[in-house]
Amino acid sequence: MNERLTRYGPGILVALTAIAVYANALANGFAFDDVFIVQNNPRVHALHDLRSIWMKPYWPSFGVELGLWRPLTILAYAVQWAVAGDAPWFFHLVNILLHATASVLAFRLLFVLTRHTAAALFGGLLFAVHPVHTEVVANVVGQAELIAGVTTLAACLLHASRPEGSDVSWPRRVGLVILFLAGTFAKESAIVLPALLIAIDVAQQRVTLQRASLNRYLRSLAMPVFLLAAGAVYYFSLRVSVLGSIGGLDAAPSLPFLRSEHRVLIAFRAWLEYARLLVFPLDLSADYSPGVILPVEGWTPMVALGAVVFIGTAIIAAATPWFPRAGITAAWLLITALPTSNLLLPIGVVVAERLLYTPSLAASLAVAYLWQRIAQAEQPQRTRRLAYALAGLVLVLLAARTYVRNPDWKDNDAVFAAMIRDHPESYRSQRHNAYLAYQRGHTQLGDGYMRLAHRMWPQDPELLNEIGFLHLGRAQFDSAVAVLEQARAITDWVARTQVLLAEAYIGARRFDDAMHTAREAVAVGAALELVYPIYAQAFEGTGRLDRAVGAWRATIRTSPLGFWNYWSRLARTLALSGDRDAALAAADSARAAAPAADSAAQAITRDLRAEIAAGCYRTGQPRPDCRDEVGQWQLLAPIITNVKNAKKSQNAMPKASEVAEPDTALAHPNIEIPTS
Repeated sequence: MNERLTRYGPGILVALTAIAVYANALANGFAFDDVFIVQNNPRVHALHDLRSIWMKPYWPSFGVELGLWRPLTILAYAVQWAVAGDAPWFFHLVNILLHATASVLAFRLLFVLTRHTAAALFGGLLFAVHPVHTEVVANVVGQAELIAGVTTLAACLLHASRPEGSDVSWPRRVGLVILFLAGTFAKESAIVLPALLIAIDVAQQRVTLQRASLNRYLRSLAMPVFLLAAGAVYYFSLRVSVLGSIGGLDAAPSLPFLRSEHRVLIAFRAWLEYARLLVFPLDLSADYSPGVILPVEGWTPMVALGAVVFIGTAIIAAATPWFPRAGITAAWLLITALPTSNLLLPIGVVVAERLLYTPSLAASLAVAYLWQRIAQAEQPQRTRRLAYALAGLVLVLLAARTYVRNPDWKDNDAVFAAMIRDHPESYRSQRHNAYLAYQRGHTQLGDGYMRLAHRMWPQDPELLNEIGFLHLGRAQFDSAVAVLEQARAITDWVARTQVLLAEAYIGARRFDDAMHTAREAVAVGAALELVYPIYAQAFEGTGRLDRAVGAWRATIRTSPLGFWNYWSRLARTLALSGDRDAALAAADSARAAAPAADSAAQAITRDLRAEIAAGCYRTGQPRPDCRDEVGQWQLLAPIITNVKNAKKSQNAMPKASEVAEPDTALAHPNIEIPTS
């Protein structure tokens, strides 16, 4: 019994600690990206549709543009949804168990590398409680990091634990390939596994810089490397077939400076933040966008210091053959953090705590080796006790920081409340302040916050869309055009931007521009029920009433809600074109579609029919007693509401190639809506 406790006790302690420190995350719901990736994602809700799960991008909308493909993660969500439905506690339970598994694997790997139980235990406990992991474990979409972390740590443990001097056996080779593919299918960053395996071999001194040793090592590693390379080729071939490229069109649409020539400088600044988060994780944030971290265009003290940290890490990593303990620590951080550091290629963020899940093992390695050194040195008993007490205090403080932060990921309101509390300098914090003010009816205060957010960071196209949306709702069409044109200049592939801009052009009576922008909206995948009303208003504005009638009919046929507003506009346009009988029939349909409880809608449709019957809309014969209330609409509200609330899924945003030809898509033969 004592032997078993000695053997398995440390691992059990690490697992129980990881579970205990994240237990309160079970009360969390779906927050932030969880809403789009899990809660509202039709692919996650259809476990039977394996082709959709495996052969579509990770993000439900703009997946190809953002360049993310994580089919194993989507499959894992689909299985959990099939088991527990929309119960978020089950997803969080899976996250906690995965983290406990990763923590035990970290402990075992540290033990294999240090051959010291206490050192490995302290390092494993540090990994289990480190606050930088909160975003990963307490937020459902962190499961991608968790799966990739578990598979990477398991592969490294499998490789490092083989007998001294032996080749990699076939069972281990097969295991490495399976874990490698599982990791990469869960998260792109797991692609670095082969480099980690070589770094571990160098640190374990299975190979030296002598020619004979190198030749022997290369021969023994030839087959494992070949198998892993074949796995990588298979992964990238599937990735390209799904995304059309390896990296996507634009991984960071709200942060265009990450695509500029100054990206490397920004990456150096971020590297300094990595070091701070691993060593002193007191100040944490769900968002590190401007102005938490500002873009740079030259060498600043923070950039220079970050460059020193990065270069120093690289130098120490290169010294692994001579200084294996320090070398493998630096190499682990360098290899695992490099793909998500913006140094090699732009990613979607400047800094994100979730990206440090696997790299954070470097902190555990440093602590384990330090503890091993202290334990092996001759120290007075009092000094040892003080070291144990200090280590325990550090672990308790870190665990407390993690436990307190877990509820910050309870839901969207909690996330933004934490951002506003901890980092009001973030432009996203001020944007959320604006939303809160609008919800409470404080329009002027909300406008002030929105202007502040825009001044803090004027290059986020989604923020520009929101401002344009506000201008549209207030009939400030010229201002809306100006703002939305800025958004389009940053990301011209976003359907929502194109639709809102087209509506702004309609309001500004720039009908030709609206028509052209509507074509662009279709080309980037805008839903047809959003585009047809734009064409209808543009045709009507340019006097092509027969085509306007066809567009209104197409709008009604494609609109999932069948807005009575659309029937009213169709009735008016038919009356203007001289088809009085069809206009009266459309007016009757408008009144039938109007909610019975909406007295205003009932009154408008009743008056519309009466005006049509009285001949109010005959071309060239205006009558002063006709109110023409319907003719004053721009129909912005229902269309904008559709754009804002449209489901963010691939199925809801058809590509131009999936849109039917105009003559087959529409009920009226006279409408022409080209898609190119």
